Amino acid sequence: MKKIRYIFCSALALLGFSSCVDNGDSAGETYHQLTVVSDLPEEVQNGEGEMITGQFRYTELNTGRTGAYALPQYDPFTLPAGLYDIECSATVAYTSSQGTRIERSLRAVQRSLELASAKTVTLDWFFYDATNSLVFSEIYATGSLNATATGGIRDTYIRIYNNTSETIYADGIGIAESAFVNARTNTFEILTEANDRQVNFTAGTIWVIPGSGTDYPIAPGESIKLVDQAINWNEQVAGGLDHTDADFEWVDDHAMDTDNPAVPNLEKWYCYSNTIWVISNQCNRSYALVKFPEGMTAEQYLAEYRGTYDYISAVGSQMTNDKAYLIPNDWILDGVNMGNLETWVRGALGDGLDISYASVSDIARDPERFGRLLARRVASTDSGVEILMDTNDSSNDFFITSPR
Repeated sequence: MKKIRYIFCSALALLGFSSCVDNGDSAGETYHQLTVVSDLPEEVQNGEGEMITGQFRYTELNTGRTGAYALPQYDPFTLPAGLYDIECSATVAYTSSQGTRIERSLRAVQRSLELASAKTVTLDWFFYDATNSLVFSEIYATGSLNATATGGIRDTYIRIYNNTSETIYADGIGIAESAFVNARTNTFEILTEANDRQVNFTAGTIWVIPGSGTDYPIAPGESIKLVDQAINWNEQVAGGLDHTDADFEWVDDHAMDTDNPAVPNLEKWYCYSNTIWVISNQCNRSYALVKFPEGMTAEQYLAEYRGTYDYISAVGSQMTNDKAYLIPNDWILDGVNMGNLETWVRGALGDGLDISYASVSDIARDPERFGRLLARRVASTDSGVEILMDTNDSSNDFFITSPR
C-alpha cells in the first residue's frame, strides 16, 4: 500500500484539527506550534476521499494530562511543551477504482513525541477494522516451568474469543506465526516488495481450524482453546496445566508429538519446521487470525501465495528464504506482535494490525518468563458479556497474568 503525504494545515489537506479540550491547568506554561504532516493511503487520495468524522487525542506523559482535537479542520494548533503519545482515528469516504463509494476507518499513532520547540511530525495513517470479531484473548507461549526449573514445558495454548454480539463459526479460521522474528539480530532488510509488512503478513507456520462452515460455533463472549498437546500436564510436572478440555490441538506427524484422539486436530497448511512446531517461548514473533477467502483450499493457497523473499543479512550478504507464505493484510481478523524492550525494533505485522507489541518480559531469554500469560484487557461489558480491548496496540491491549 503506497502512501501520499499531505500537510494538515494546508487548504487542500484532507484532515486537520480543531476544538481542543484539555483537562489540565495551562497557566504559565510554554506552548509550541505543532505542524502535522499526514501520510494517507493511496486509495483515499485517488478516490477523492473526504473525512466524515475523526479525533486527535494526546497524553502528556510527564503530567498525565490528556486532550483531544476534533477532525476535520485545517488550521495549525499549539500544545504545551512536553512528551506526548498521540492517537488519531478517522472515518473517510472515497471512490474505489471500480467506482464504488467506500467508507473505511483510519488510524495513526505517534509515541514519545518530544515538543520543546516548534515542530513538524508525520503521522502514518493506516486502514483498520473498527469492528471487533474474533480476537486473541490469551497467548501462553512460555509454558509452565519444567521439573528442574530450567525451562518451559509444552502446556502452551492460544485462546480465541468472540468479541461480537453474534455467533461466529470458527470453521476455516487460520492461526499463523510470522516467518520474521521481532528481535534486533533478526531484523533484516527485506528486498522483495510482496513481503512489505504494510501489505502482506509473511507467515512461517499456518494452522487452520477444520469444519464445513457451521461445525464449530463460538457464541458471543465465548472462546475456544488451541493447545500443543491435549493432555493433563500436571500428571507429568507439578504445576502443569490440564488441557484435556481443549477444543483443538496442533499435532505434527512426528514421533516427538502426542495426539489425543478425543480432541480434534488443526489442519497444518504449512510449517517451516521439518520436525515439530512449538510456539515461540522467547515471545518474539507475531501471530495472526486469518479468514481465508470463501472456498479457498490449502492446495490453492500454497500454489498462489508463495512468499519467497530476498534479504540482506546481518553481515551484509544478499540471501533468499523460501520457507514463507504471504497472507494479505485484508484477510487478517486480529494480529499480535510479541517482543521485548531489550531487542525490539519493529513487528512482523503491518501498523494497521498492531502498532506496538505485547511482552512477558523486558529482556530476551528472561529465565523468569516461564508461567507468564498474555491476556487481553476487558474494555467494557454489554448485557453481561465482556467486550475485550482491541485498539491494534498490543502494549495497551494486553497484560501479564497467570494461566488458567
